Amino acid sequence: MNQKLLPMKKVVLAIGVMICSLGLHAQQEVMVSQYMFNGLFLNPAYAGSHDFANVSALHRSQWVNFDGAPRSNLFAIDAPIANQSMGLGLLVINDRIGLLGNTDIMANYSYHVKLGPGKLSFGLRAGISNETFNRDGLVNVDVNDPLYQNNESFWVPKFGFGSYYYTDRFYAGISIPTLYAASGANMREYTQHFFFNTGYVFDLSSNVKFKPSTLIKYEPSAPLQADINANFLFMDRFWLGASYRTGDAVIGIVEFQITQNLRIGYAYDATTTPIRNYSGGSHEIMLGYDFGSKITKVRNPRLF
Repeated sequence: MNQKLLPMKKVVLAIGVMICSLGLHAQQEVMVSQYMFNGLFLNPAYAGSHDFANVSALHRSQWVNFDGAPRSNLFAIDAPIANQSMGLGLLVINDRIGLLGNTDIMANYSYHVKLGPGKLSFGLRAGISNETFNRDGLVNVDVNDPLYQNNESFWVPKFGFGSYYYTDRFYAGISIPTLYAASGANMREYTQHFFFNTGYVFDLSSNVKFKPSTLIKYEPSAPLQADINANFLFMDRFWLGASYRTGDAVIGIVEFQITQNLRIGYAYDATTTPIRNYSGGSHEIMLGYDFGSKITKVRNPRLF
């Protein structure tokens, strides 16, 4: 009888996959840990908020050691236009979990107005999402069952909105990345996710800056979740920080400014849920490059 029992790791994986499948309606937006270094991941109003163009690429491997665990790849580029009164951006997200795949291609537009010591921007996001279900990975008893003969693919238009206020040291934003998405037969229903994030940069000394920040995530079908972040910048070159995500993980983050233009970041999520006994945590790496005529050796470091 014992020989027929699955190893505990496989049992936990099976339960985890079922939970993820049931929870697709509650957790549909890709979430990464290094969003505080590129706000376009969260908010279209972030586009063009610097006086230079920026490109970022990020890879996230979640729940290492589990077959079919989530894998996410993000690419973002944004730049100011019209004397920095507007911004344009492109966001491409590829996300996979088990047999499910999703690719978003989203255009972002923002309009910036002077308000007090900073600027207030309003952003729109519009694009298309390709959802796939690959049945080739299924192991089933009846290989002739018509239910498992064809893979599925759907194209879904999406629209989002956000607002963002920022100064040299402070920022705050609220966004609904998917304000509306088309739905129909055989397509999952999309729910609205509300994000609010804010942060401030303090000078602790001439060589050390401190940036506390937070992100609050709300979706009607899921518990309210918050990230509490603390990041330190040393010598305007090296970031070291930690985050606590309620009900999920403790996160360590490092980022290094390799050159005046190029930076690299890494984050490790140590989950605080029971799955920690069977998973190697989550790994995330990001590359960023700033370019344009405003990049000089005397410019201020990129704080957010």
